[in-house]
Amino acid sequence: MKGKTKSQAKVAPPAMVEGNLLKRLPLIAGLSFAFVVWVLFNVFEHEFLFRVQELSLWLPTKVYFDEHMLVPGGLMSYIACFLTQFFYYPMLGSLIYVALLLVVQWMTMKVFRISSRHALLALIPSALILCCSMEAGYWIFQIKTQGYFYSMLVGFLFVLSAIWAYQTAKGWGRFAVILGVAAVGYPLFGFYASLALVGIALWALRSNEERRGAMALACVVLVIATPILYYSVYEQTRFANMFTVGMPAFTFSKRDVFTWIPYVLLYLFPLVLPFVPLKHDAESVTKSSFLVEVLGSASVIVVLGLIFWYRDPNFRAEIKMNHAMERLEWRKALDIAKAQKQTPTRLIVLNKNLALLKLGRAGDEMFHYLDGGEAPNSPLKIRLMQVGGKMLYYHYARMNFCYRWCLEDAVEYGWKIDYLKYMVRTSLISGEPALAQKYINTLKKTLFYRGWAEKYEKMVQNPKLIAKDREMASILPLYQYEDQLDGDNSLVEIYLLNYFAHTYNEFSTPMFNEAALMCALTLKDIPTFWQCFFRYANSHKADRMPTHYQEAALLYGNLEKGVDISKMPFDKMVELRFQDFMKFAQKHAVENVERDPEAKKLFYERYGNTFWYFYFFIRDVKSY
Repeated sequence: MKGKTKSQAKVAPPAMVEGNLLKRLPLIAGLSFAFVVWVLFNVFEHEFLFRVQELSLWLPTKVYFDEHMLVPGGLMSYIACFLTQFFYYPMLGSLIYVALLLVVQWMTMKVFRISSRHALLALIPSALILCCSMEAGYWIFQIKTQGYFYSMLVGFLFVLSAIWAYQTAKGWGRFAVILGVAAVGYPLFGFYASLALVGIALWALRSNEERRGAMALACVVLVIATPILYYSVYEQTRFANMFTVGMPAFTFSKRDVFTWIPYVLLYLFPLVLPFVPLKHDAESVTKSSFLVEVLGSASVIVVLGLIFWYRDPNFRAEIKMNHAMERLEWRKALDIAKAQKQTPTRLIVLNKNLALLKLGRAGDEMFHYLDGGEAPNSPLKIRLMQVGGKMLYYHYARMNFCYRWCLEDAVEYGWKIDYLKYMVRTSLISGEPALAQKYINTLKKTLFYRGWAEKYEKMVQNPKLIAKDREMASILPLYQYEDQLDGDNSLVEIYLLNYFAHTYNEFSTPMFNEAALMCALTLKDIPTFWQCFFRYANSHKADRMPTHYQEAALLYGNLEKGVDISKMPFDKMVELRFQDFMKFAQKHAVENVERDPEAKKLFYERYGNTFWYFYFFIRDVKSY
C-alpha cells in the first residue's frame, strides 16, 4: 500500500522549552518585576514615597540606636528606618527597595531549592512584601511600627537567612544555628526569629537526617520559651506582645482583617513551600506546561498587586498637595485639586482654600472646585489633625496648636522628620530661638536634612531673617495676636472657621480679614458674614470686591432685609446672573432638588462655580 493507516501514523513529540531560556528565566523574571515596580513607584507614587520618609526618622547616634534596642526586633526597625530615609530621593529609594526585592527572590530560590523553571513562583514573596508596604494608605499616619515600609522586607530576609544558615550547617552545627536564631535573633528581629524557627522545624521534618525530630522539637520549645525568658529583660514590652513584637502594629479586629491578608500569606509561604512538589529543570519541560506555569504565577502576582496596592484618588491628591504646599507651589496644589473627579475630602478642600488665600484668588475662585466632604477611604478612624492639620495650623499662624499636636503625636507614634520641621518653624515664629535650635541640632544629624536645618539656624542667629523668608512672610500677616492655646478637640476645620470668623482686632491685616470672610462663607452664618464682609471692605478700599463675596452679599441681602444692599456697587454681570439663578430656582423648586439628582445636576452645570450653589447644595459636610 502506498499510504499509511491512521494507526500507523507517528504522533509528533510535544514542543520542548530550550534549556538556555530556563536558565535565564530567573534573571528575566526578576528584572522585569523590578523594572515594573520601579516605574510604578516613580510614575504614580513619587510623592507618597517622599511622604513615607518624612513620617520616619533615622539618626546616627548611640542614643537613637539604644532606644530601638529597648524592645525585641530593635535592629530590624533600626535598619528599616535607615533604608526608609533614602526615599528623600524617590528614584534612589525605590531602586534600593526593588533591589532588595530581587534579593528576596534569589534567596527564596536558594533556600527552597526552586529550579529556574519556577522562577516566577519565587517572586510571590517579593510581591507579597510589596503589597504589605503599599496597602498602608492612611495607616502611615497612625501605625506605631518604626520603619514600617521596610520592616517586613528586612524581617523576611532574616527568616530566609536563618533557614539558609541551618541548611548550610552540618551535624551539631545545626543545633547551634537554632540556638543562635532564638537567643540572638529574637532580640534583634522579634517575631521573625520565631517564624524562622518554625520554618527550620518544618524543613527538618521534611529532611532525612537522623536527628530531625529532635531539631524540630527544639525549635518548637524555643518558639514558646524564648519570648517568656526575655520578658524579664524587655521591661517596656507587655507580656502579651512578646510573641508578636516586630509584626506590624495593626489591631486584631474585624475591620483590619483585610490588612492582615498579605502578611498571613507571606508568613505561610516559607512554611508551606517545602511540602509543595516542584519539578526540576532536569526533567523535560513542554512549552504548554511551561506557559501555564509562567502565566499562572504572573497572574497571581498581578492580582495581588491589584487587590492590595492602595490607590484611593483622594488619598493620592492629599499627599501630592502636601508635597506641593511644602514647597510653596500653591498653583500646583490648585491644579491637583482641579484634577479631582470625585467628591473631595475636607482636607483637599481646606488645602485648596489655603492655596487660594496665599495667592490672593479666593474671592474669585473659591467655588470653582468640587466641594463636599468625602470620608477618607480607610477602616481607621481618621483625624484630619493627623493627616494634614499640622500644616494647616502652621500656615494659618496657629503656632501653639501646630507645636502641640507635633509633640503629642511624637509621644504617641514616635518622632518624625515632619514633626521636627514644624517644631523648628513654629518655635522661630513664636520667638523661641533656643527651642528651635534644639530641634535644628537633631535635624542636622540626619542624612538629608542638614541643609534644611542650617537654613533655619541662620534665623536663630539673626531673627531679622524670619520676616524676609518667603514662606514665613506669607504667614506673619495672620500672626497678629497672642497665640494662646485653647481647645480644638482635634477638629481642625471647625476650630479655624470659628477662630477667623469671630476674631477681630483693630490691627487686623488684609489677609486676616480675607481669611475671616472665607470662613464666614463656609459657615453660612448670615450675621457673621456681614461683620466679616464690612471688615474686608474697609481693609481693601481700593480693590474691586471679588465675585464670590458679591454673590454672597446679593443672596443674603435678598434672603434677609437686615442690610440694605441697594447702593452696593455690584458688577452688572453678577447681578444679571443672580437674577437668572433666582428665576431658575423658582422654576425648579430649589428646596426639593435634593430629592431629584437630575435637577441638582442642572443647577451644577449652570451655577456650580458660584456661592449660591454651595449655599443650597453642599450640605451635611462633616469635618473629622
